[in-house]
Amino acid sequence: MTPTEIKSALTKLGGKANKRLGQHFLIDHSALAAIVEAAEIKRGDRVLEIGPGLGVLTKSLLEQGAKVTAIEKDKRFTENLNGMKDLDLKMEDAVRTDWDLLVNKSWKFVSNLPYAITSLALRKALYAKNPPELIVVLVQREVAERVLARDGKQSLLSLMVALASNKVEIIKRVPAGAFYPPPKVESAILKISPISNAERRTRWGIEPEDVMAVAKKGFAHPRKLLFRNLSLGEKEWTQIAQNLGIDLKVRAEDLLVQQWVELTKAK
Repeated sequence: MTPTEIKSALTKLGGKANKRLGQHFLIDHSALAAIVEAAEIKRGDRVLEIGPGLGVLTKSLLEQGAKVTAIEKDKRFTENLNGMKDLDLKMEDAVRTDWDLLVNKSWKFVSNLPYAITSLALRKALYAKNPPELIVVLVQREVAERVLARDGKQSLLSLMVALASNKVEIIKRVPAGAFYPPPKVESAILKISPISNAERRTRWGIEPEDVMAVAKKGFAHPRKLLFRNLSLGEKEWTQIAQNLGIDLKVRAEDLLVQQWVELTKAK
């Protein structure tokens, strides 16, 4: 859809893009094509989409033969979306919805995500009882780059994704002008290949949720030394750090994924 078509559609629906919901409608055909291609859609694939809005991405997924379940909070779009074949529309808040009730079989997560719920949406997808076989999302470029960050630049988000996936990559950077209305930042198409819950336990020898519980404390105050965030005494921390080969003055962002796993096991 062009900006003019989007303006017209929104006018008919009685308003403008909802800033509070982070609505930015994709108008760049090359970015749209890149999302669909990265999602490797095959006929019959089950796809979960968050915030379909005017249905630009939804329509492309359906045209590829996908069966789409879409969660939309803005009730203005009900009539616009309801007529699409093979679309199961849920007029709900994706933040509060139990995704496990919607995706209990093989599925993919493909969305132009509202920036404000990116981290939560990735967590709900990756840590579902039955994780998706593939995640392809359009997100803020800075967030996508943070997901890929590793040595010395680890974050709670990058750790969360790394513990639950085999591969993470940025497919394409998307300029602000690819949307209407344009956001103030660049975006990027992020592709994640998740691993099953069973594979995680085999790989790490511990539940990733246990690691994340420790990491949340560790990242509570990023500039603080790690052992202070973890409320460990210097004597106890010295013993743990020596056993794991960790610098005594390490900060949360400095630990590698495997070190977080070993630290969790040691506590």
